[in-house]
Amino acid sequence: MSNGFLVVGDIHNEVTMMQQAVDFATAADLRLVFVGDLVDYGPEPLATIELANKLADTTDTVFIEGNHDNKVARFLKGNDITISHGMHITVNLLKEDKQAGEMFNNVYSKMLSFFRVNNTVMAHGGVHGDFWTGDTESSSVKSTFLYGQVDREAGFIERNGMNYPHRVYGWTDLIPKDHRVIVGHDRSPFEPIPQFDSNINEIVFRTNDSGGEVIFTDTGAGKGGFVSGVVLNPLGAVIDTTTFKN
Repeated sequence: MSNGFLVVGDIHNEVTMMQQAVDFATAADLRLVFVGDLVDYGPEPLATIELANKLADTTDTVFIEGNHDNKVARFLKGNDITISHGMHITVNLLKEDKQAGEMFNNVYSKMLSFFRVNNTVMAHGGVHGDFWTGDTESSSVKSTFLYGQVDREAGFIERNGMNYPHRVYGWTDLIPKDHRVIVGHDRSPFEPIPQFDSNINEIVFRTNDSGGEVIFTDTGAGKGGFVSGVVLNPLGAVIDTTTFKN
């Protein structure tokens, strides 16, 4: 039995920081949990996929599906998708390297929509309120795992020449007392500014009025930031946080 878990935020092709997280977990005897978005944006898609594939085949690492992972998997299936938001870096590799696609599909086949340790739930984008009453399969619950929640009527936020959905965080108010959700996906929760402002490179904690907690772990890897992690004990309680930088 391990000493607990290292829950790692978005990687986005930053393999050097990913390897640091692996080394940290190995030294501390922690089970790795990646909360999604292994690919896109960053500079090293092949090495990232190779490391993830090695972990998938030789360790008990938990991989949670992120929206970027999902989109790359759909690309590999031949679906008609829009190449945007840093995806071209991964796609350019996969167009030329069939083996890289096979390795990615191997990792993707083992990805979970969420992972739970007692009262701590890990997902990529968020946890829908219906999850707490036992729903893990409805379209709204599955969509929230991947994307969080967005206000489509509010339109999009334009940043650096790209459009991003207007994200909302009502789901965080529904986390029950003494429960915790750890996600990636989002660098600026609860802020009125777009998610790519450079001053949001830190893990964000929030406790709702009921005593439920949410932790956002995306600290901008692949976009000028770094990879962050949350250390849990074997029962899922938070012990510490850590960062991994080039």
